Amino acid sequence: MARMAQLKPITCSECGGSNFEHDAEGNLVCAFCGTKFASPREKVLCPACGAENPAEALKCMKCGLNLGRICPACNHVNPPGTEVCMNCATPLDALAAVQMRRGEGKRISDSLREQALVAQKGADMAYMDEQRRQIDAEETARQQQLARQAARSTREQRLIMLGLAAVILCLVAAVVLFSTVSHMH
Repeated sequence: MARMAQLKPITCSECGGSNFEHDAEGNLVCAFCGTKFASPREKVLCPACGAENPAEALKCMKCGLNLGRICPACNHVNPPGTEVCMNCATPLDALAAVQMRRGEGKRISDSLREQALVAQKGADMAYMDEQRRQIDAEETARQQQLARQAARSTREQRLIMLGLAAVILCLVAAVVLFSTVSHMH
């Protein structure tokens, strides 16, 4: 069995950089010098139903068929028409797919998948921690608001009770005064 060649990342033809990103129009450009590596297509035709889909569609909007090319090494879904994985630079042809499922290729793809899962788990944990902090802050603010409302309600109840007590005292004083005046006459 032939050993699989070491995978090499794609490189920029101008500066030799291997870090690419997408610009506002969706073009793949070198992150170092800005050289355009690939341009997006206008439309992608579904091979199953023939429906026209936007260039960025990874699944057919009519029948749901996967339009992107799944990397056999890292399972990254690449845009339709991509020949080399945009995540790990694995060729996206049938031979590479077969090689990545056997022997050294399988070990490489398993390692890449594990690295991706670990990275994703770290990102998920950071996101969950941030969400938990945000929820805790919102709950603290809500509890403080409830405490302020309870204190205001207690003050208002005391004022009402004091007002009622004053009215009752005035009424009692008036009754006492009235009864005293009526006994004098």
